[in-house]
Amino acid sequence: MALPFLHPDQSEFISIRRGGGLYIDKTDHLWRLLAPVGGDGSRLQTKYVFLTRPRRFGKTLLVSTLEAYFQGDLPRLRRSDKVVFSPDAGERQELFRGTTIEDTIRQTRAHPVVRLNLAMTTADTPKGLRSRLLEHLESVYTDWHDCGVTTGIEPRTEGGFIRFPQPTAGSDPTPVTVRLETLLYELERQFDALPVVLIGEYDTPLTHLLGRDIDPEPFIAVLREFFGLLKRLEDRLHFVFITGISRFAHANLFSTLNNLTDISWDSEYADLCGFRDADLQGALLPYLEVGARNLDKPVKQVTQELRDHYSGYCFGHPDSSEKVYNPFCLLNCLQDMQAATAGARWQWLGWPNYWAASGTPQFLVRMARQGNFGLSSEPPPVDQLMHATYDLTNIDSGSLMLQTGYLTLRMDQGRLRYDYPNNEVRLTFASSLLEDFGRYAATDELTALHRALVDEDYDAFCTQLHAFMAGMPGEKIANETDCHLILHALCQLMRAEFQSEVHQLGGRSDLEVVFSDHVCVFEFKYNSSPQIALEQIETRDYGRRHFASVRRVVAVGLNFVAGGQEGPPRIEYQTRVRNPSTSNSG
Repeated sequence: MALPFLHPDQSEFISIRRGGGLYIDKTDHLWRLLAPVGGDGSRLQTKYVFLTRPRRFGKTLLVSTLEAYFQGDLPRLRRSDKVVFSPDAGERQELFRGTTIEDTIRQTRAHPVVRLNLAMTTADTPKGLRSRLLEHLESVYTDWHDCGVTTGIEPRTEGGFIRFPQPTAGSDPTPVTVRLETLLYELERQFDALPVVLIGEYDTPLTHLLGRDIDPEPFIAVLREFFGLLKRLEDRLHFVFITGISRFAHANLFSTLNNLTDISWDSEYADLCGFRDADLQGALLPYLEVGARNLDKPVKQVTQELRDHYSGYCFGHPDSSEKVYNPFCLLNCLQDMQAATAGARWQWLGWPNYWAASGTPQFLVRMARQGNFGLSSEPPPVDQLMHATYDLTNIDSGSLMLQTGYLTLRMDQGRLRYDYPNNEVRLTFASSLLEDFGRYAATDELTALHRALVDEDYDAFCTQLHAFMAGMPGEKIANETDCHLILHALCQLMRAEFQSEVHQLGGRSDLEVVFSDHVCVFEFKYNSSPQIALEQIETRDYGRRHFASVRRVVAVGLNFVAGGQEGPPRIEYQTRVRNPSTSNSG
Protein backbone atom coordinates (compact mmCIF):
# COMPACT_ATOMS: atom_id res chain seq x y z
CA MET A 1 0.00 0.00 0.00
CA ALA A 2 1.33 3.44 -0.95
CA LEU A 3 2.53 5.59 1.93
CA PRO A 4 1.20 9.14 2.40
CA PHE A 5 3.44 11.52 0.53
CA LEU A 6 6.13 13.47 2.37
CA HIS A 7 5.94 17.22 1.85
CA PRO A 8 9.14 19.07 2.79
CA ASP A 9 8.22 21.83 0.34
CA GLN A 10 4.69 22.35 1.73
CA SER A 11 3.78 24.21 4.91
CA GLU A 12 0.02 24.72 4.67
CA PHE A 13 -2.02 22.47 6.96
CA ILE A 14 -5.13 22.40 4.77
CA SER A 15 -3.22 21.50 1.60
CA ILE A 16 -1.42 18.67 3.38
CA ARG A 17 -4.62 17.27 4.92
CA ARG A 18 -6.72 17.60 1.78
CA GLY A 19 -3.91 16.36 -0.47
CA GLY A 20 -3.32 13.12 1.43
CA GLY A 21 0.08 14.09 2.81
CA LEU A 22 1.61 12.74 5.99
CA TYR A 23 0.63 14.80 9.03
CA ILE A 24 2.26 14.03 12.36
CA ASP A 25 -0.27 15.13 14.94
CA LYS A 26 0.93 18.05 17.06
CA THR A 27 -2.52 19.15 18.14
CA ASP A 28 -2.04 17.88 21.69
CA HIS A 29 0.09 21.00 22.15
CA LEU A 30 -2.70 23.14 20.72
CA TRP A 31 -5.17 21.59 23.13
CA ARG A 32 -2.98 22.68 26.05
CA LEU A 33 -2.36 26.08 24.50
CA LEU A 34 -5.99 26.80 23.58
CA ALA A 35 -7.71 25.28 26.59
CA PRO A 36 -11.00 27.21 27.00
CA VAL A 37 -12.34 28.75 30.16
CA GLY A 38 -15.95 27.68 30.53
CA GLY A 39 -17.96 25.15 28.57
CA ASP A 40 -18.71 27.24 25.50
CA GLY A 41 -15.06 27.91 24.64
CA SER A 42 -15.72 31.64 24.33
CA ARG A 43 -12.65 32.54 26.41
CA LEU A 44 -9.16 31.02 26.40
CA GLN A 45 -6.70 30.39 29.22
CA THR A 46 -3.90 31.98 27.18
CA LYS A 47 -4.90 34.84 24.91
CA TYR A 48 -1.63 36.41 23.65
CA VAL A 49 1.17 33.95 22.76
CA PHE A 50 4.70 34.51 21.44
CA LEU A 51 7.00 31.82 20.00
CA THR A 52 10.43 31.87 18.34
CA ARG A 53 12.01 29.06 16.35
CA PRO A 54 14.84 28.96 13.78
CA ARG A 55 14.05 29.16 10.07
CA ARG A 56 12.75 26.04 8.36
CA PHE A 57 11.38 24.72 11.63
CA GLY A 58 7.66 24.43 10.92
CA LYS A 59 6.46 27.84 12.12
CA THR A 60 4.36 28.41 8.99
CA LEU A 61 2.74 24.99 9.33
CA LEU A 62 1.90 25.78 12.96
CA VAL A 63 0.34 29.13 12.04
CA SER A 64 -1.67 27.55 9.21
CA THR A 65 -2.85 24.82 11.61
CA LEU A 66 -4.11 27.49 14.01
CA GLU A 67 -5.86 29.23 11.12
CA ALA A 68 -7.62 25.98 10.19
CA TYR A 69 -8.52 25.32 13.84
CA PHE A 70 -10.29 28.63 14.23
CA GLN A 71 -12.00 29.16 10.86
CA GLY A 72 -11.49 26.03 8.77
CA ASP A 73 -11.21 26.22 5.00
CA LEU A 74 -13.68 28.86 3.87
CA PRO A 75 -14.75 28.46 0.22
CA ARG A 76 -13.69 31.04 -2.35
CA LEU A 77 -16.63 32.47 -4.26
CA ARG A 78 -16.65 33.21 -7.97
CA ARG A 79 -17.88 36.64 -8.99
CA SER A 80 -21.14 35.14 -10.28
CA ASP A 81 -21.92 33.32 -7.03
CA LYS A 82 -24.95 34.57 -5.14
CA VAL A 83 -24.31 32.39 -2.12
CA VAL A 84 -24.66 34.18 1.18
CA PHE A 85 -21.44 34.13 3.21
CA SER A 86 -21.51 31.46 5.95
CA PRO A 87 -18.94 31.59 8.78
CA ASP A 88 -19.52 27.87 9.47
CA ALA A 89 -18.67 26.71 5.95
CA GLY A 90 -15.04 25.86 6.72
CA GLU A 91 -15.53 22.13 7.52
CA ARG A 92 -13.29 22.33 10.59
CA GLN A 93 -14.27 18.89 11.91
CA GLU A 94 -13.30 17.21 8.64
CA LEU A 95 -9.86 18.83 8.65
CA PHE A 96 -9.06 17.66 12.19
CA ARG A 97 -10.61 14.19 12.02
CA GLY A 98 -8.37 11.69 13.83
CA THR A 99 -6.35 14.33 15.70
CA THR A 100 -6.15 14.98 19.43
CA ILE A 101 -8.39 18.04 19.22
CA GLU A 102 -11.13 16.46 17.09
CA ASP A 103 -13.60 16.55 19.98
CA THR A 104 -12.59 20.08 20.97
CA ILE A 105 -13.46 21.31 17.47
CA ARG A 106 -17.04 20.08 17.94
CA GLN A 107 -17.36 22.07 21.15
CA THR A 108 -16.06 25.40 19.84
CA ARG A 109 -17.38 27.88 17.31
CA ALA A 110 -15.58 29.34 14.32
CA HIS A 111 -13.61 32.57 14.64
CA PRO A 112 -12.41 34.72 11.75
CA VAL A 113 -8.63 34.82 11.33
CA VAL A 114 -6.49 37.69 10.09
CA ARG A 115 -3.22 36.04 9.14
CA LEU A 116 -0.22 38.27 8.43
CA ASN A 117 3.28 37.44 7.25
CA LEU A 118 5.65 40.33 7.95
CA ALA A 119 8.33 38.74 5.78
CA MET A 120 6.32 40.35 2.97
CA THR A 121 6.88 43.85 4.37
CA THR A 122 10.67 44.38 4.43
CA ALA A 123 11.82 47.82 3.33
CA ASP A 124 14.85 50.10 3.55
CA THR A 125 12.98 53.14 4.88
CA PRO A 126 10.25 53.65 7.49
CA LYS A 127 7.99 55.11 4.80
CA GLY A 128 8.61 52.03 2.67
CA LEU A 129 7.72 49.82 5.63
CA ARG A 130 4.36 51.60 6.03
CA SER A 131 3.67 51.18 2.32
CA ARG A 132 4.54 47.48 2.39
CA LEU A 133 2.29 46.93 5.42
CA LEU A 134 -0.60 48.58 3.57
CA GLU A 135 0.07 46.47 0.48
CA HIS A 136 0.06 43.33 2.62
CA LEU A 137 -3.27 44.33 4.17
CA GLU A 138 -4.68 44.88 0.68
CA SER A 139 -3.97 41.21 -0.07
CA VAL A 140 -5.69 40.19 3.19
CA TYR A 141 -8.73 42.32 2.31
CA THR A 142 -8.78 40.67 -1.12
CA ASP A 143 -8.72 37.16 0.38
CA TRP A 144 -11.70 37.96 2.58
CA HIS A 145 -13.57 39.56 -0.30
CA ASP A 146 -13.05 36.33 -2.27
CA CYS A 147 -14.70 34.44 0.60
CA GLY A 148 -17.81 36.61 0.34
CA VAL A 149 -17.07 38.93 3.25
CA THR A 150 -18.09 42.56 2.81
CA THR A 151 -14.94 44.54 3.56
CA GLY A 152 -16.34 47.97 2.69
CA ILE A 153 -13.89 48.34 -0.22
CA GLU A 154 -14.67 46.91 -3.62
CA PRO A 155 -11.97 45.56 -5.98
CA ARG A 156 -10.42 48.24 -8.14
CA THR A 157 -8.75 45.96 -10.71
CA GLU A 158 -10.06 43.44 -13.24
CA GLY A 159 -8.35 40.65 -11.35
CA GLY A 160 -10.43 41.40 -8.29
CA PHE A 161 -7.54 42.71 -6.18
CA ILE A 162 -8.53 45.32 -3.63
CA ARG A 163 -6.58 48.58 -3.61
CA PHE A 164 -7.08 51.07 -0.83
CA PRO A 165 -8.31 54.50 -2.02
CA GLN A 166 -5.42 56.84 -2.73
CA PRO A 167 -5.13 59.93 -0.50
CA THR A 168 -5.97 63.30 -1.91
CA ALA A 169 -3.16 65.67 -2.79
CA GLY A 170 -1.29 66.86 0.29
CA SER A 171 -2.82 64.28 2.66
CA ASP A 172 -1.34 61.10 4.11
CA PRO A 173 -2.61 57.56 3.43
CA THR A 174 -5.03 56.08 5.93
CA PRO A 175 -2.85 54.54 8.68
CA VAL A 176 -2.17 50.82 8.68
CA THR A 177 -3.74 50.49 12.12
CA VAL A 178 -7.02 52.00 10.88
CA ARG A 179 -7.17 49.57 7.94
CA LEU A 180 -6.50 46.60 10.23
CA GLU A 181 -8.98 47.73 12.87
CA THR A 182 -11.69 48.27 10.25
CA LEU A 183 -11.23 44.75 8.89
CA LEU A 184 -11.34 43.23 12.38
CA TYR A 185 -14.61 45.02 13.16
CA GLU A 186 -16.17 43.82 9.89
CA LEU A 187 -15.12 40.23 10.55
CA GLU A 188 -16.48 40.34 14.08
CA ARG A 189 -19.81 41.61 12.78
CA GLN A 190 -20.19 39.04 10.02
CA PHE A 191 -18.94 36.02 12.00
CA ASP A 192 -20.68 37.17 15.17
CA ALA A 193 -17.47 36.07 16.91
CA LEU A 194 -14.29 37.76 18.10
CA PRO A 195 -11.45 37.65 15.54
CA VAL A 196 -8.09 35.90 15.83
CA VAL A 197 -4.80 37.51 14.70
CA LEU A 198 -1.89 35.30 13.61
CA ILE A 199 1.42 36.96 12.72
CA GLY A 200 4.35 35.09 11.20
CA GLU A 201 7.95 36.32 10.82
CA TYR A 202 7.24 39.35 12.99
CA ASP A 203 10.95 40.25 13.20
CA THR A 204 11.87 40.11 9.50
CA PRO A 205 11.47 43.88 8.89
CA LEU A 206 14.09 44.45 11.62
CA THR A 207 16.51 41.56 11.09
CA HIS A 208 16.54 42.76 7.46
CA LEU A 209 18.57 45.71 8.81
CA LEU A 210 21.25 43.65 10.59
CA GLY A 211 24.79 44.45 9.48
CA ARG A 212 23.64 47.55 7.59
CA ASP A 213 24.24 51.19 8.46
CA ILE A 214 20.56 51.97 9.08
CA ASP A 215 19.07 53.27 12.34
CA PRO A 216 16.44 50.69 13.39
CA GLU A 217 14.56 53.00 15.78
CA PRO A 218 12.23 54.61 13.16
CA PHE A 219 11.30 51.13 11.91
CA ILE A 220 10.64 49.99 15.48
CA ALA A 221 8.36 53.00 15.95
CA VAL A 222 6.26 51.99 12.93
CA LEU A 223 5.90 48.40 14.14
CA ARG A 224 5.33 49.42 17.76
CA GLU A 225 2.29 51.40 16.67
CA PHE A 226 1.08 48.42 14.63
CA PHE A 227 1.41 45.94 17.50
CA GLY A 228 0.04 48.45 19.98
CA LEU A 229 -3.32 48.16 18.24
CA LEU A 230 -3.52 44.51 19.32
CA LYS A 231 -3.18 45.55 22.95
CA ARG A 232 -5.78 48.31 22.56
CA LEU A 233 -8.26 45.81 21.06
CA GLU A 234 -7.76 43.26 23.83
CA ASP A 235 -11.50 43.02 24.56
CA ARG A 236 -12.31 42.66 20.85
CA LEU A 237 -9.91 39.80 20.03
CA HIS A 238 -10.25 36.09 20.81
CA PHE A 239 -6.60 35.03 20.37
CA VAL A 240 -3.28 36.49 19.17
CA PHE A 241 -0.28 34.39 18.15
CA ILE A 242 3.05 35.94 17.08
CA THR A 243 6.04 34.01 15.82
CA GLY A 244 9.46 34.69 14.32
CA ILE A 245 13.11 33.68 14.48
CA SER A 246 14.51 35.97 17.18
CA ARG A 247 13.63 37.79 20.39
CA PHE A 248 15.84 40.77 19.58
CA ALA A 249 12.97 43.06 18.79
CA HIS A 250 10.94 41.86 21.76
CA ALA A 251 11.80 44.54 24.32
CA ASN A 252 11.24 47.72 22.33
CA LEU A 253 8.73 46.42 19.83
CA PHE A 254 6.30 44.92 22.34
CA SER A 255 6.55 47.59 25.02
CA THR A 256 2.92 48.44 24.25
CA LEU A 257 1.94 44.77 23.91
CA ASN A 258 3.07 43.73 27.36
CA ASN A 259 0.66 40.85 27.94
CA LEU A 260 2.37 38.28 25.71
CA THR A 261 2.98 34.80 27.09
CA ASP A 262 6.36 33.71 25.72
CA ILE A 263 6.47 29.92 25.25
CA SER A 264 9.75 29.91 23.28
CA TRP A 265 11.71 28.29 26.13
CA ASP A 266 8.84 26.48 27.84
CA SER A 267 9.82 22.81 28.07
CA GLU A 268 6.17 21.85 27.72
CA TYR A 269 6.27 23.18 24.15
CA ALA A 270 9.86 22.17 23.30
CA ASP A 271 8.67 19.84 20.52
CA LEU A 272 5.74 21.98 19.33
CA CYS A 273 7.76 22.43 16.13
CA GLY A 274 10.16 19.73 14.98
CA PHE A 275 10.12 15.93 15.17
CA ARG A 276 11.05 13.71 18.10
CA ASP A 277 12.80 10.35 18.09
CA ALA A 278 9.37 8.88 18.85
CA ASP A 279 8.07 10.32 15.56
CA LEU A 280 10.96 8.76 13.64
CA GLN A 281 10.20 5.39 15.22
CA GLY A 282 6.45 5.90 14.81
CA ALA A 283 4.73 7.58 11.88
CA LEU A 284 8.02 8.00 9.97
CA LEU A 285 9.27 4.44 10.53
CA PRO A 286 8.00 3.00 7.20
CA TYR A 287 9.97 5.67 5.29
CA LEU A 288 13.02 5.01 7.47
CA GLU A 289 12.87 1.27 6.76
CA VAL A 290 12.66 1.81 2.99
CA GLY A 291 15.53 4.28 3.16
CA ALA A 292 17.69 1.90 5.21
CA ARG A 293 17.19 -0.84 2.61
CA ASN A 294 18.16 1.54 -0.19
CA LEU A 295 21.30 2.57 1.72
CA ASP A 296 22.04 -1.09 2.51
CA LYS A 297 22.42 -0.29 6.19
CA PRO A 298 20.65 -1.54 9.35
CA VAL A 299 17.73 0.60 10.51
CA LYS A 300 19.43 1.13 13.87
CA GLN A 301 22.57 2.52 12.21
CA VAL A 302 20.63 4.83 9.90
CA THR A 303 18.58 6.06 12.86
CA GLN A 304 21.74 7.05 14.74
CA GLU A 305 23.25 8.75 11.69
CA LEU A 306 20.03 10.71 11.11
CA ARG A 307 20.04 11.73 14.77
CA ASP A 308 23.67 12.89 14.60
CA HIS A 309 23.14 14.89 11.44
CA TYR A 310 19.68 16.46 11.83
CA SER A 311 18.56 16.27 15.48
CA GLY A 312 19.95 17.82 18.66
CA TYR A 313 17.95 21.06 18.90
CA CYS A 314 16.83 21.88 22.44
CA PHE A 315 14.20 24.55 23.15
CA GLY A 316 14.16 24.54 26.92
CA HIS A 317 16.42 23.49 29.75
CA PRO A 318 18.42 20.47 28.49
CA ASP A 319 17.55 18.39 31.56
CA SER A 320 13.80 18.68 30.98
CA SER A 321 13.36 19.19 27.22
CA GLU A 322 13.39 16.58 24.50
CA LYS A 323 15.80 17.08 21.60
CA VAL A 324 14.14 17.48 18.21
CA TYR A 325 14.98 17.15 14.52
CA ASN A 326 14.80 19.99 12.05
CA PRO A 327 11.59 18.88 10.24
CA PHE A 328 12.58 20.39 6.88
CA CYS A 329 15.86 18.45 6.83
CA LEU A 330 14.45 15.17 8.10
CA LEU A 331 11.53 15.12 5.64
CA ASN A 332 13.81 16.03 2.73
CA CYS A 333 16.26 13.31 3.69
CA LEU A 334 13.62 10.61 4.13
CA GLN A 335 12.06 11.59 0.82
CA ASP A 336 15.39 11.35 -1.01
CA MET A 337 16.10 8.02 0.69
CA GLN A 338 13.00 6.50 -0.94
CA ALA A 339 14.81 6.44 -4.30
CA ALA A 340 16.46 3.14 -5.27
CA THR A 341 19.59 5.11 -6.26
CA ALA A 342 19.97 6.63 -2.77
CA GLY A 343 22.77 4.25 -1.81
CA ALA A 344 25.05 5.38 -4.63
CA ARG A 345 24.31 9.03 -3.96
CA TRP A 346 25.00 8.75 -0.22
CA GLN A 347 28.25 6.86 -0.81
CA TRP A 348 29.39 9.68 -3.06
CA LEU A 349 28.11 12.77 -1.22
CA GLY A 350 27.42 11.68 2.37
CA TRP A 351 24.51 13.01 4.38
CA PRO A 352 22.97 16.03 2.59
CA ASN A 353 22.90 19.47 4.20
CA TYR A 354 19.42 20.72 3.33
CA TRP A 355 19.19 23.46 5.95
CA ALA A 356 22.32 25.25 4.81
CA ALA A 357 21.41 24.81 1.13
CA SER A 358 18.11 26.60 1.78
CA GLY A 359 19.93 29.81 2.66
CA THR A 360 22.68 30.53 5.20
CA PRO A 361 22.36 33.92 6.95
CA GLN A 362 25.58 35.46 5.68
CA PHE A 363 25.34 38.26 8.26
CA LEU A 364 26.61 35.71 10.83
CA VAL A 365 29.79 35.15 8.83
CA ARG A 366 30.18 38.90 8.26
CA MET A 367 29.83 39.58 11.99
CA ALA A 368 32.45 36.93 12.74
CA ARG A 369 34.91 38.45 10.25
CA GLN A 370 34.38 41.90 11.80
CA GLY A 371 35.74 40.59 15.08
CA ASN A 372 32.71 41.51 17.21
CA PHE A 373 31.22 38.06 17.29
CA GLY A 374 31.71 35.48 20.03
CA LEU A 375 32.11 32.05 18.50
CA SER A 376 31.00 29.67 21.20
CA SER A 377 30.97 31.39 24.57
CA GLU A 378 29.04 30.03 27.51
CA PRO A 379 25.46 31.31 27.87
CA PRO A 380 24.27 33.46 30.76
CA PRO A 381 22.47 31.79 33.69
CA VAL A 382 19.42 29.95 32.46
CA ASP A 383 16.92 32.29 34.15
CA GLN A 384 18.48 35.25 32.31
CA LEU A 385 18.63 33.35 29.04
CA MET A 386 14.96 32.42 29.06
CA HIS A 387 13.74 35.93 29.83
CA ALA A 388 16.41 38.14 28.27
CA THR A 389 15.50 40.70 25.64
CA TYR A 390 17.81 42.35 23.18
CA ASP A 391 17.94 45.23 20.77
CA LEU A 392 19.42 45.59 17.32
CA THR A 393 22.20 47.94 18.43
CA ASN A 394 23.56 45.70 21.20
CA ILE A 395 23.39 42.10 20.02
CA ASP A 396 24.78 39.23 22.06
CA SER A 397 26.26 37.02 19.36
CA GLY A 398 25.88 33.75 21.26
CA SER A 399 22.18 34.40 21.80
CA LEU A 400 21.82 35.38 18.16
CA MET A 401 23.29 32.05 17.05
CA LEU A 402 21.10 30.24 19.58
CA GLN A 403 17.92 31.84 18.26
CA THR A 404 18.82 31.39 14.62
CA GLY A 405 19.49 27.68 15.19
CA TYR A 406 23.28 27.65 14.84
CA LEU A 407 23.75 26.85 18.52
CA THR A 408 21.69 24.97 21.06
CA LEU A 409 21.95 24.31 24.81
CA ARG A 410 23.73 21.41 26.48
CA MET A 411 24.56 20.44 30.06
CA ASP A 412 28.25 19.63 30.64
CA GLN A 413 29.17 18.44 34.14
CA GLY A 414 26.36 20.48 35.65
CA ARG A 415 27.13 23.61 33.61
CA LEU A 416 25.00 25.05 30.84
CA ARG A 417 26.90 25.66 27.60
CA TYR A 418 26.37 26.39 23.93
CA ASP A 419 26.99 23.68 21.36
CA TYR A 420 26.21 23.07 17.71
CA PRO A 421 22.97 21.08 17.57
CA ASN A 422 24.15 18.53 15.01
CA ASN A 423 26.72 17.70 12.35
CA GLU A 424 24.84 19.49 9.58
CA VAL A 425 25.01 22.84 11.34
CA ARG A 426 28.54 22.29 12.65
CA LEU A 427 29.99 21.43 9.26
CA THR A 428 28.07 23.86 7.08
CA PHE A 429 28.80 26.87 9.29
CA ALA A 430 32.48 25.93 9.24
CA SER A 431 32.39 25.59 5.46
CA SER A 432 30.74 29.02 5.18
CA LEU A 433 33.53 30.56 7.27
CA LEU A 434 36.32 28.98 5.26
CA GLU A 435 34.59 29.78 1.97
CA ASP A 436 34.70 33.42 3.02
CA PHE A 437 38.48 33.05 3.28
CA GLY A 438 38.56 31.48 -0.18
CA ARG A 439 39.63 27.96 0.85
CA TYR A 440 38.03 24.54 1.27
CA ALA A 441 39.43 21.85 3.55
CA ALA A 442 40.22 18.46 2.00
CA THR A 443 39.70 15.27 3.99
CA ASP A 444 43.42 14.39 4.03
CA GLU A 445 44.28 17.86 5.36
CA LEU A 446 41.76 17.53 8.18
CA THR A 447 42.98 14.03 9.01
CA ALA A 448 46.60 15.20 9.23
CA LEU A 449 45.72 18.17 11.46
CA HIS A 450 43.64 16.00 13.77
CA ARG A 451 46.29 13.30 13.98
CA ALA A 452 48.97 15.86 14.89
CA LEU A 453 46.85 17.13 17.80
CA VAL A 454 46.02 13.61 18.97
CA ASP A 455 49.73 12.72 18.95
CA GLU A 456 50.68 16.11 20.47
CA ASP A 457 53.03 16.67 17.56
CA TYR A 458 52.88 20.47 17.45
CA ASP A 459 55.66 20.75 14.88
CA ALA A 460 53.56 18.71 12.47
CA PHE A 461 50.40 20.61 13.42
CA CYS A 462 51.93 24.02 12.68
CA THR A 463 53.45 22.72 9.44
CA GLN A 464 50.09 21.36 8.28
CA LEU A 465 48.28 24.53 9.36
CA HIS A 466 50.77 26.73 7.50
CA ALA A 467 50.33 24.60 4.36
CA PHE A 468 46.54 24.89 4.64
CA MET A 469 46.61 28.67 5.08
CA ALA A 470 48.99 28.94 2.12
CA GLY A 471 45.98 28.25 -0.09
CA MET A 472 44.26 31.44 1.10
CA PRO A 473 44.84 34.96 -0.25
CA GLY A 474 47.31 36.61 2.12
CA GLU A 475 45.32 39.84 2.37
CA LYS A 476 42.35 37.94 3.81
CA ILE A 477 44.31 36.93 6.92
CA ALA A 478 44.84 40.31 8.50
CA ASN A 479 44.47 39.88 12.27
CA GLU A 480 44.11 37.54 15.23
CA THR A 481 40.36 37.17 14.68
CA ASP A 482 40.90 35.80 11.17
CA CYS A 483 43.36 33.21 12.48
CA HIS A 484 40.97 32.28 15.28
CA LEU A 485 38.10 31.82 12.83
CA ILE A 486 40.17 29.53 10.64
CA LEU A 487 41.17 27.34 13.61
CA HIS A 488 37.57 27.34 14.85
CA ALA A 489 36.27 26.21 11.45
CA LEU A 490 38.94 23.52 11.11
CA CYS A 491 38.05 22.08 14.51
CA GLN A 492 34.42 21.90 13.43
CA LEU A 493 35.32 20.11 10.22
CA MET A 494 37.65 17.73 12.10
CA ARG A 495 34.63 16.97 14.35
CA ALA A 496 36.86 17.48 17.36
CA GLU A 497 35.37 18.12 20.79
CA PHE A 498 36.13 21.80 21.34
CA GLN A 499 34.94 25.18 22.58
CA SER A 500 35.93 28.67 21.49
CA GLU A 501 36.17 31.64 23.83
CA VAL A 502 35.65 29.67 27.03
CA HIS A 503 34.67 32.02 29.86
CA GLN A 504 36.26 31.58 33.30
CA LEU A 505 37.22 33.75 36.26
CA GLY A 506 40.47 35.03 34.72
CA GLY A 507 38.97 35.86 31.35
CA ARG A 508 38.37 33.56 28.40
CA SER A 509 40.67 31.20 26.56
CA ASP A 510 40.63 31.36 22.76
CA LEU A 511 40.15 27.65 22.08
CA GLU A 512 40.05 24.40 24.04
CA VAL A 513 40.25 21.06 22.18
CA VAL A 514 39.51 17.94 24.23
CA PHE A 515 40.91 14.45 23.61
CA SER A 516 40.66 11.25 25.63
CA ASP A 517 43.89 11.81 27.58
CA HIS A 518 44.69 15.52 27.16
CA VAL A 519 43.22 18.97 26.55
CA CYS A 520 44.87 21.59 24.34
CA VAL A 521 44.23 25.09 25.66
CA PHE A 522 45.11 27.55 22.87
CA GLU A 523 45.82 31.26 23.05
CA PHE A 524 46.36 33.09 19.74
CA LYS A 525 48.49 36.16 19.04
CA TYR A 526 49.18 38.08 15.85
CA ASN A 527 52.59 39.71 15.26
CA SER A 528 53.45 39.16 18.91
CA SER A 529 55.12 36.06 20.40
CA PRO A 530 54.15 32.56 21.56
CA GLN A 531 55.74 33.33 24.94
CA ILE A 532 53.26 36.15 25.58
CA ALA A 533 50.39 33.83 24.58
CA LEU A 534 51.64 31.14 26.94
CA GLU A 535 52.09 33.62 29.80
CA GLN A 536 48.48 34.76 29.34
CA ILE A 537 47.23 31.17 29.66
CA GLU A 538 49.15 30.69 32.90
CA THR A 539 48.58 34.15 34.40
CA ARG A 540 44.83 33.94 33.84
CA ASP A 541 44.69 30.25 34.77
CA TYR A 542 43.04 29.09 31.55
CA GLY A 543 42.12 25.41 31.53
CA ARG A 544 41.89 25.07 35.31
CA ARG A 545 38.38 23.64 34.98
CA HIS A 546 39.98 20.48 33.53
CA PHE A 547 42.42 19.97 36.42
CA ALA A 548 40.01 17.70 38.28
CA SER A 549 39.79 15.32 35.32
CA VAL A 550 42.25 12.58 34.38
CA ARG A 551 43.36 14.53 31.30
CA ARG A 552 46.61 16.44 31.08
CA VAL A 553 46.11 20.13 30.33
CA VAL A 554 48.53 21.38 27.66
CA ALA A 555 48.88 25.14 27.21
CA VAL A 556 49.59 26.01 23.56
CA GLY A 557 50.66 29.56 22.66
CA LEU A 558 50.38 30.25 18.91
CA ASN A 559 51.72 33.39 17.27
CA PHE A 560 50.90 34.21 13.64
CA VAL A 561 53.52 36.41 11.97
CA ALA A 562 51.94 38.35 9.11
CA GLY A 563 52.93 37.24 5.63
CA GLY A 564 51.07 40.04 3.83
CA GLN A 565 50.70 39.82 0.05
CA GLU A 566 53.67 37.46 -0.18
CA GLY A 567 52.07 34.51 1.56
CA PRO A 568 50.37 33.08 4.64
CA PRO A 569 51.38 33.91 8.22
CA ARG A 570 54.36 32.12 9.65
CA ILE A 571 53.35 30.17 12.77
CA GLU A 572 55.35 30.05 16.00
CA TYR A 573 54.35 27.99 19.01
CA GLN A 574 55.29 27.19 22.57
CA THR A 575 53.64 24.63 24.84
CA ARG A 576 53.70 23.68 28.49
CA VAL A 577 51.85 20.96 30.40
CA ARG A 578 50.08 22.63 33.30
CA ASN A 579 49.49 19.58 35.50
CA PRO A 580 52.26 18.82 36.31
CA SER A 581 54.40 21.59 34.79
CA THR A 582 56.84 20.61 32.04
CA SER A 583 57.82 22.57 28.97
CA ASN A 584 58.38 22.16 25.28
CA SER A 585 59.10 24.79 22.64
CA GLY A 586 59.24 25.02 18.89
